Amino acid sequence: MTPDDLTHVQHSWAQLCDRRDSLLVELTLSFRSLPNLNPASTFDAPSRAEWLLCAVEELVELLPAPSKLATRARALGHRWPDPLAAPSYEIEGRAWMAAATRCSPSWSEPIEAAWRQAWLLLSDVLAAETLSPFGTRASD
Repeated sequence: MTPDDLTHVQHSWAQLCDRRDSLLVELTLSFRSLPNLNPASTFDAPSRAEWLLCAVEELVELLPAPSKLATRARALGHRWPDPLAAPSYEIEGRAWMAAATRCSPSWSEPIEAAWRQAWLLLSDVLAAETLSPFGTRASD
């Protein structure tokens, strides 16, 4: 991520924080509308939306500090409640982008591109931690 990307993400995040309740509703609606969610998963749309929003709250400010980001993501990965799939841009990232677009009046192409970069980084870190064969999960 570039410094400009970080600035876009942090400024838009501040605006989204002011709309947390709306963002949570929109995330839930986004998850319900995604055709690629595993129907066998017991992780329903409202729970997935809440987990994702809490994860972003914990991780977004750590984007400029990769070592701290990885440490925090490790703890979040242990709390990921869906044993059938790791968090990914394809599902969580797309749901986030759709919800944020609907909740942020100042959303723009540069902000979307910055968030896409952030999501690719976050989903890579979370997937690595969630699927790591070297750690244990809380449900293990």
